[in-house]
Amino acid sequence: MLSLVHRPLQLCDGLTRRELLAAGALGPLGLSLDALLTARARAAVTSAGQPAPSPRAKSCVQLFLWGGPGAQETWDLKPHAPEGTRGDFQPIATAVPGTQICQHLPLLAARADRYTIVRSLAHTGVNHGTSAYHMLTGHIHSSPGTLRHPAPTDMPNIGANAARFLPLPAGLPRHVHLPAIINDGDGLPVPGQGAGILGDAREPFLVLGDLTQADFRLPALALVDGVSRGRLEGRVGLRQMIDDRLEHLSREDVGRTVDGSYSLAVGLLNSRSAEEAFDLSREPEILRQRYGMHHFAQALLLARRLVEAGVPLVTVYWSSPSNTDNQSWDTHSDQHRRMKDFLLPAFDRALSAFLDDLAERGLLDETLITWYGEFGRTPRINGDGGRDHWGFCQSIGLAGGGAPAGLVYGSSTRDGGYPATDAMTPDDLAATIYRLLGIDYRGLMHDRSGRPLPLSYGEPVAALCS
Repeated sequence: MLSLVHRPLQLCDGLTRRELLAAGALGPLGLSLDALLTARARAAVTSAGQPAPSPRAKSCVQLFLWGGPGAQETWDLKPHAPEGTRGDFQPIATAVPGTQICQHLPLLAARADRYTIVRSLAHTGVNHGTSAYHMLTGHIHSSPGTLRHPAPTDMPNIGANAARFLPLPAGLPRHVHLPAIINDGDGLPVPGQGAGILGDAREPFLVLGDLTQADFRLPALALVDGVSRGRLEGRVGLRQMIDDRLEHLSREDVGRTVDGSYSLAVGLLNSRSAEEAFDLSREPEILRQRYGMHHFAQALLLARRLVEAGVPLVTVYWSSPSNTDNQSWDTHSDQHRRMKDFLLPAFDRALSAFLDDLAERGLLDETLITWYGEFGRTPRINGDGGRDHWGFCQSIGLAGGGAPAGLVYGSSTRDGGYPATDAMTPDDLAATIYRLLGIDYRGLMHDRSGRPLPLSYGEPVAALCS
């Protein structure tokens, strides 16, 4: 694994009185906490003998907007809501008649016929960490609350889970995570980013750092001075001889983990395809500028290179090396200036370029793209000119990979606080992603003790799997 040290974006995470009150506001959703905890739980059954669903997508790129963007300033503006609820931004027409989005997303407005907007995703979380866990895994956290951190008992990230079922590209990892690890307010990682119960061998390959730097390189893919590829192959042969004498090690869980990690590391070091796929300097400067010289934008460009090389799962986190409020979607204050001048232009430019780039290379139809944060924002604007944490309704997006194009699915109430029609949960989103990738969402995964658990408790949304 590669881990280039930088200052990851840390967010607040303490429950305000408003959020504590909001946690009990489940009535408009028609849900109870018990109902969401069970998430339409069903008996764990295998799919043996049942045909696997036909895949629409060969790969998936998950875009996670850490901090939680508000739908009222992006995909679901409420210009007719009362003062104090409606924001300062105006809706504009898009390429899809009747669909409007924020005026500060003009490039994405012109490409609205390439993606779907979901305006009715809801869960009960109001904390960054465990809300992110729910969105990233499709499972509610076993102990929802503030400042939770990764544990071996965690459910796996959707990407880590899905990657198990997809072909392993030669000389490349199945699942790549870039360009940052998202941390909570105490500076420690939030749960849901890793493999959890699947074990260390299923952890994503980390590419961390500021990809806008001209001299950015992956030291994890560089051979140590004095070690040629031929010498590396000799060392691999020597290790094989030792392994033959220690065959019992491979029968132990730790042995299997070490062996898998070693094989991946050697494969990457000895792979010219990996060296090329991770080398952003091979991209023409005009294309890099088209995406924008922004950490998230260049991570998307690298994601495109990885998909093109055959990596089936890539997770891209919006988390700024500069660690400034202007690059944080956690807009508790001064949200309109921050979003207008910094957040929305960078996101608009990067995602529109990514969609164009994939389409021009014939990759969009077979690459599923999803984007969302850990939650939405409160209907009311607070006294600091921002919105606070709100899991009870958010807007998300899907594109390519069999997802419909030009669709708006679901709607929210007049203030954007709750789903009005077609409510869906993170559990349903995970099941939908699995379905589009041709993975049986009713299948099983096993924890470290071998106990079978359902891959998903959700149900695929039929309208999103057309």
